[in-house]
Amino acid sequence: MFDLDDTIVQAGSYVSQRVLHALEQAHAAGYVLSVASGRALCSVHKEVLKSGVMDYAVCANGSTVTRLEDGRALCHQPLSQKDCLECHEMLLPYGAAWNAFLDDMALFEWKGASYMLTGRTGALARTRRYDAGRKNALRGMARTMRRGMRYVRLSLTNKGHRQVRSVLPYLKRAEGGVDKMGCTIPSPSDCQEAARLLLRDGRFEVVRMGQTELEITARGVTKGAGVRKLIDYLNLRKDDSVAFGDGANDLPMASAVGCFVAMGNAEDAVKAQADSVCPSVAADGVAVWIEQQLL
Repeated sequence: MFDLDDTIVQAGSYVSQRVLHALEQAHAAGYVLSVASGRALCSVHKEVLKSGVMDYAVCANGSTVTRLEDGRALCHQPLSQKDCLECHEMLLPYGAAWNAFLDDMALFEWKGASYMLTGRTGALARTRRYDAGRKNALRGMARTMRRGMRYVRLSLTNKGHRQVRSVLPYLKRAEGGVDKMGCTIPSPSDCQEAARLLLRDGRFEVVRMGQTELEITARGVTKGAGVRKLIDYLNLRKDDSVAFGDGANDLPMASAVGCFVAMGNAEDAVKAQADSVCPSVAADGVAVWIEQQLL
């Protein structure tokens, strides 16, 4: 099970030839490979899909599980339209810039890219421990700016990825529900408060990505839950499965698989729960692990 961004995909769009080759070799050796991403299926990196190395895709943080050979949906657990609209209304006071995955579309509000591109995290101004805070803040600003560039790049190159003024009109028409919602809130303290508000409500799974991003799915819907459904579908033992990840939304996979591998560039909380740590995405860490452990 492979997370995409900052695990096998660098800077939102680049997959190294070494990583692709390692995946191809593992697939040829008979291993079943699956994406395990927060992205919508329509936003999965085309080079990964066209290579034919992936058999399945767990997307939108576990909301959808798809067999890629024929596009068959093995699982679909969206947020209800009612819950989406009420979630949107609950966070109005926080100035959230929204994104939503529905009907094979990934919608992103333009102001979200603006928040990220300008690095409006507020972390530098808020930190008291200047030396450590400055280092962490700069790292966080760089991460949010990379994600902002990723959204702009995807909107220009992926027909399923749309930049819109507001997601609200789409939510009002989403009678079949929404796979995943997300938002960027400029203030870290407001973002934390918004996450607590949604968690207290009890209808949502909420993952805080960095200082200013939230990812929201229906209660019980996580990457870990999606991976468990796929493992059951394949009649595999838990101990025969491996997952790779770097971010907070990857943590539920740690208890769902036999071996959870954190990237060298992963957050400390992710490394703390990992069974193993491979080199960073820039050093082709997934390829290194596959070459050493599987091939």
